[in-house]
Amino acid sequence: MKLLLDLIILDFDGVIIDSGADITAAVNHTRSLFDLPSLPEPTVIEYIGDGVRALIERSFKGCPPEMLEQALSLYREYYRLHALDETRLYPHVRTTLEALHGMGKKIALVTNKSEPLAELILTGLEVRSYFDLVVGPESVQRMKPDPQGVIKVLDEFQTAARCAIMVGDTDSDIEAGRRTGTWTCGARYGLGDKENLLKSRPDLIIDDIAELLTHIE
Repeated sequence: MKLLLDLIILDFDGVIIDSGADITAAVNHTRSLFDLPSLPEPTVIEYIGDGVRALIERSFKGCPPEMLEQALSLYREYYRLHALDETRLYPHVRTTLEALHGMGKKIALVTNKSEPLAELILTGLEVRSYFDLVVGPESVQRMKPDPQGVIKVLDEFQTAARCAIMVGDTDSDIEAGRRTGTWTCGARYGLGDKENLLKSRPDLIIDDIAELLTHIE
């Protein structure tokens, strides 16, 4: 399928960056401060995708609210300092961003990760210059799967929904795009649950971000 697109909207964790190891390390560091045992990385990865508060609530399930608030603060402090310890771009991300930029496409990031963290990581991995806009939870009232972030990007660039595509590794990403009317693309190589991603029936499925280029005019 070839799509005539002006705007590429990308999720962050699981599409641009492989951040599972650093998020897991931060969760387990925080748990250790409360004398709780470590969680396996696959378990923590299952908890990623709905923002940091949801991550901590799932990682500290059954703990009292005041403990959750303390854990959230401690996690944020630690992760900010260690967000680039092991986190790397997925294969072919840089060359794909370069190609999209060269084609004159607008590129936006819509993420449930905080904007300062997203900016920090994009800058640290030397790809911030490829993104025309970064939208995180600070810029919307509701995070994905709510479509607010996608709508904000479409409005910013005055782009029709069918001239844009939402690329994500979770069913939440696909739902956000579909509810806005954009094309949708599932990144099967990412952190998200593969079964749920396929059940969400994205318009495209890719196993490498470079495959996106074969579908774009």
